[in-house]
Amino acid sequence: MSRPKGSRDADHEAKRRDLLAKMTLHMVRREGARLSLRELAAAADVSVPTLRHYFGDRAQTIDAVLAECLRRGRPGLDAQRRSDQPFAQSIGDYAADLVRALTAPKTVRLGDVFAISLAEGFLDPAMGPSALTHILDPTIEALQARLADHVARGEMIATDLRSAAMVLISPLLMACLHQQQLRGQATSPLVMARLREDVAAAFVRAYASPPRQDASNPSISLAA
Repeated sequence: MSRPKGSRDADHEAKRRDLLAKMTLHMVRREGARLSLRELAAAADVSVPTLRHYFGDRAQTIDAVLAECLRRGRPGLDAQRRSDQPFAQSIGDYAADLVRALTAPKTVRLGDVFAISLAEGFLDPAMGPSALTHILDPTIEALQARLADHVARGEMIATDLRSAAMVLISPLLMACLHQQQLRGQATSPLVMARLREDVAAAFVRAYASPPRQDASNPSISLAA
């Protein structure tokens, strides 16, 4: 007797999740060059036809892996969307959290996810949208939402918040990739804590709202 359609759908999704988990863990190890579809299938312990059945061609498979990375990282991204701290403290906290996430020795390290997505996007123009949609843009959008709160509270100047988010993220991401994925910590080490603090302080100086003048105590003109 055949199984109900809903059961088959559930089995298909469960198998797909299992394949994604195996491929994601294999990719983030970054033990060689870009993986072929055959190598991805081997990492998932299935044949190439089976992988094609669940995902499609190589580009579709990589897109699914990056989407899986986003799914795993969504709780952390959501936590970064708001802060109850004053502007300067909030920006310092964000910078510290981002560097920690990029460099923490976890099973799936965020810095490796960024490295893989950037490599795929740079080497294959067709993969650029996937790298943006699943990895870069969600990171930017989470910070953008946090900055919008600070603007609404009058702590940050009204500006292009997407560009402002990129101004803060870019040097921190570059420094972490330089030190970790490109092995810069061995050839040209950086003091990451100091760089992180400098970047956050510069951002606050550039974007903080000017102090509000106390209406009850206006400045006294010294004009003759």
